[in-house]
Amino acid sequence: MRQFFLSLTLILSSLTAFAQLEWVPQHPGTITYTLDLENVQQHELRITVDFPAVGPGIFRVKMPQSSPGRYAQHNFAKNVYDLKAFGADGAAVDVYQEGIAAWAVAGHGGAVTLEYTLFANGGDGTYSGIDDRKLHLNMPASFLYGDVLNDRPVMLKIKDGQRTDWTVATQLVEVGNRAYAAPNYYYFFDSPTIVGTIMRDQFEVTNPDGNTQTIEVAMMHEGTREEFDDYVEWTKKVVLAQQKVYGEIPTFDYGKYTFLCSYNPWIGGDGMEHRNSTICSSTGNLGQHADRLIGTVSHEFFHCWNVERIRPASLEPFSFDHANMSGELWFAEGFTSYYDDLSLVRAGILSPEDYAKGLTGQLNYVLLRPGRDHRNAIEMSQQAPFVDAATANDPDNFGNTFVSYYPYGATIGLALDLTLRERGHTLDEVMKLIWQRYGKTEIPYHIRDLQLALGEVVGDQAWAKDWFADYVYQSELPNIGALLDNYGFVVEPAHPDTAGFMGLRLRDGGDVVTVRGPVAENSPLYEAGLDEGSKILSLNGQPVNSQDSWDAIVSSLEIGKTYEISFEQLGQQKTGRFTAAVSPELKIRFEEGNRKAKKAREDWLWRE
Repeated sequence: MRQFFLSLTLILSSLTAFAQLEWVPQHPGTITYTLDLENVQQHELRITVDFPAVGPGIFRVKMPQSSPGRYAQHNFAKNVYDLKAFGADGAAVDVYQEGIAAWAVAGHGGAVTLEYTLFANGGDGTYSGIDDRKLHLNMPASFLYGDVLNDRPVMLKIKDGQRTDWTVATQLVEVGNRAYAAPNYYYFFDSPTIVGTIMRDQFEVTNPDGNTQTIEVAMMHEGTREEFDDYVEWTKKVVLAQQKVYGEIPTFDYGKYTFLCSYNPWIGGDGMEHRNSTICSSTGNLGQHADRLIGTVSHEFFHCWNVERIRPASLEPFSFDHANMSGELWFAEGFTSYYDDLSLVRAGILSPEDYAKGLTGQLNYVLLRPGRDHRNAIEMSQQAPFVDAATANDPDNFGNTFVSYYPYGATIGLALDLTLRERGHTLDEVMKLIWQRYGKTEIPYHIRDLQLALGEVVGDQAWAKDWFADYVYQSELPNIGALLDNYGFVVEPAHPDTAGFMGLRLRDGGDVVTVRGPVAENSPLYEAGLDEGSKILSLNGQPVNSQDSWDAIVSSLEIGKTYEISFEQLGQQKTGRFTAAVSPELKIRFEEGNRKAKKAREDWLWRE
């Protein structure tokens, strides 16, 4: 992807967006997808694909198994059926399924037309959704592609006369007559598209060099125009706050970036970044949930720098047939997660008090889970193919061995930013340098490149090497409470006098209480032998027959004292012993602090 976009920019930088692609409909090699919307109420699209020029012999078509922004493989092919093929003379030809997501066409005569039905009823950032209200198309979940035809232009069309009241929003380039073009398959599959009743607005953002880019907000929602307008204003504030981090917004390939927002009961919740657009979806609505939904907007827009253009080499070259494994997601996703809420505070949307609440949940998750005893930040990132919307039937032990690279990386980013500020620098400086060196140039980076950039900012490569050794290659974390205290954020025990069991979850079954989910390795109950599914019979000699009875007994335990617990596990009654320990759960309390803390906080959060 990187090589194509770089060359396109160099060759066609002086042309308008339409002029760049106005030749596509006339190009004899253009691959065209035509959508028949006749049966959308049953979640079906009938799709015709015209391949006007294919090589001799067997022509192979595939359904993608990987999708931009995701790190796991998916079985999109399961929703493709009634596949038919026709040759250059228009006569039917044989098509054979060769694999899970591959078909072969023979006897075609140099051109192939395919027809197939796509079922889709799960729209979000990964999957497509088709119904009587909309088309919500993630392209890899929707469209077969011709093997070894990646250098051909691609066009998407809606069948004439259908749903003329519906409009289209996409990063594809409109070329007239409800047709939308991409220069090749890579761009096409990276271009989610929504079709339906869409509310729109746009604004312009100018970089210091005078380069102006258009930001469009295209939304399907059930609310009012006033709610939409207010949300667009919030979106603009987020964009401008993030522009300040890097000093500029990217020069988008066709001069525009589009937020494709779906907020209604007929969609799934998600956020997914793309080259010049993002999908932000939720069953929530602007009237009640705008303050939550804007967090996804903030996260995904930050990706237009970090991961879309500042891109780890481990994700290149991108393949639609398999997922790549990356050890850099703690940075690509985690640092983006650090900046999403930080951007909301800086934009004046999120208060410092609410920011503290968000940090509370994040730190409790990262600091208290035992996963960091098993994997460092790199190794957590490498688990993405197994956890990033991936499905498996067999149980795992991720409750004890995995910490999501999103909050883990966000915590590393927080710690690094506050540490740098003690040295007279900021994480913003590091991100800006990485953008200039690897993002604008679109040179994929390695982990050592990040380390060298950090060392350059602080003027101390030895310190940067040690920092990476401790917090990236090992799984240590600095004293974040001490760092936050300098800014008026006080970290303290949430339940200082109460016994705790590390996020223990119980299922109250009337007169039976069962452990729900894994027991954490650092929980006193792990020491006692409890496991997922254990039925708790008694604690300290008192019967446990409800969540209330459990809570009452736990409240009477003395810290440091050893107790007996009886339980049934795998049909056998057992007894274990544990030592009651203080609940490790933390809370973060915001206070104004002294003048020094206030000044430091203003420099960090610089609220607009």
